[in-house]
Order: sequence, then structure tokens, then C-alpha cells
Amino acid sequence: MRKGKSLLVLLTFSLLLLAVAGCAGSQNDVSEKAPQGETKEKQENAAPAKQPKEQVADKETAQPSEQTQTAFTRGEHDESPDTLAIPVLMYHSINENVKNNLIISPNEFEEQMKWLKDNGYHPLYLRELGDMLETGKNVPDKPVVITFDDGYQDNYTNAYPILKKYALPANIFVITSKIGADNHFDEQAMKEMSANGIEMESHTVNHPELNQLPYEAQLRELTDSKKRIEAITGQEVNSICYPVGRYNEDTEKAAQEAGYRMGFAIENSTANKNQGMYRLKRLRVSPGTKLETILPQ
Repeated sequence: MRKGKSLLVLLTFSLLLLAVAGCAGSQNDVSEKAPQGETKEKQENAAPAKQPKEQVADKETAQPSEQTQTAFTRGEHDESPDTLAIPVLMYHSINENVKNNLIISPNEFEEQMKWLKDNGYHPLYLRELGDMLETGKNVPDKPVVITFDDGYQDNYTNAYPILKKYALPANIFVITSKIGADNHFDEQAMKEMSANGIEMESHTVNHPELNQLPYEAQLRELTDSKKRIEAITGQEVNSICYPVGRYNEDTEKAAQEAGYRMGFAIENSTANKNQGMYRLKRLRVSPGTKLETILPQ
């Protein structure tokens, strides 16, 4: 009887040992292999793997900078300076009293400026024009230059608000002896416009026919007007417009000696470097002129 009990106790003890060993094996399995749900959660919360430096650099390069985006929107490109021809529009007075081919009504002028804006033209400052004609670099799609001769008061009261409305830069050739007199705008108007998108350039002191003057007199007309405008606006004057379009070889020499970069006449054509930088041409805009008939599309 005692022997049977001993065997029973021994058998029970052996079974207990086997159960403990099995539990230990199951615990080891759990620690080495997590449940499927826990593994997925860890994968979702894990930080993304870092890309190789080469891939990151390529991705950053692919994003255009603000400067690139601006240039792309403007459509800038390079052209040969020898073949680059840019239209320079020539206006005078913007007035309701249209009595000759130098005066255009404000309504017609606004229609023309709106047409330029709506059709993707990019008006330039004369300082920009000089760079483009000489180098052929950074030329926008459909470039054009808006210029006014003489410096009439209505350029300030009528044209200037329209140019601001459509955010169009322009350039005015000023007769310095007429500033503030004879229906021409004054120094205050010059300063205001110069600070707000209108470039002031020279149309001489007294508006003489330069080809009728000796060299020294021409040089004084060009030098004194340039200095006066620069003193008023604080901006460099780069261009001279010859009164009535008259000039000769002395005029070109004087323009260069006085420090001008460009000289403009009236001949009805586009401006091109091959004409000579002191013989650049412009397109006259008269009442009834349709810009679409004189500008490249």
C-alpha cells in the first residue's frame, strides 16, 4: 500500500515538472515573436526611413525657387543681340482736346494700356532695354517700351493714373527748361512719378534741333539736362531723346561724352543694337493707332 502511494506521488511530481517546462517554452515564444497586431502598430508609428543624401538633393533641386518661378512667369529667354529688335512706343500728350497727331485721348490711351496688359506684353524701363539690346539676356516674352516726349502736365494727371492702374512701367523724356512751366509738370510731380514706376530721361534743356548747333552747344544741352533731372529724382539718367528726331555725328559723340547710354530718334521702326546705340528708332503712336497693327504678336 505504501509502495503504491509512493509511485503515485512520484508520478504526480513528474507530471508537474513537465507542465512547468511547457509553460516556460510558451513564454519564450511570446518574447521572441510579437503578435501580428502589435507588429503592424509599431510599423505605422515608426519614423520613415531617411532617404540617401543624393535623393534628397534631387528632390530639393526639383522645386523651383521664387526667382525661377518669377522668371518663368515672365517668360524670360536669351536672344542674339544682333537680331533682337524691341518696339519703343512714342507718345506725347494724353488729353481730351485731340487736335493733332501728338495728342491721344485718355480713353484711347487706357484702351491701349489694357490691351498691352491683356495680351501679355511686358513694358520695360529704358535701363532694362539697354541691357537687353547689348547682351540679348533675360528678354521677356513680348517686350515693349512706353515713352513720352516733352513732360506735359497731362502725363502726370491723365497718363500716370492709368499706368498705375495697370501696373505698367514707363519713361518720360523731359525738357528741363519747361519743368513747372507752360503746361509741363513740376519737380514735385517728377519726384512722385520717379518713385512710383516712371523713369525720367532727357529731352535736352531747350528742345533745339541739335544738328543745327555746334558741338559744344550740343554737349551743354545734353550735359545740363542730365544733371538737372538727376538732381531732382536722385536717379541716373541713361537716355537722350533728340528733339524733332534731328541729330548728327556730333550729337552721338556728345551723347557719349555726356554719359548717356542710348540716344533715340523718331524713325518709325523697332530698336536694334545694329542701328547704333545712339541711333535707336521708335514707333509713333497717333490718334486711332491700333497697337496690334504695329506690335509683333
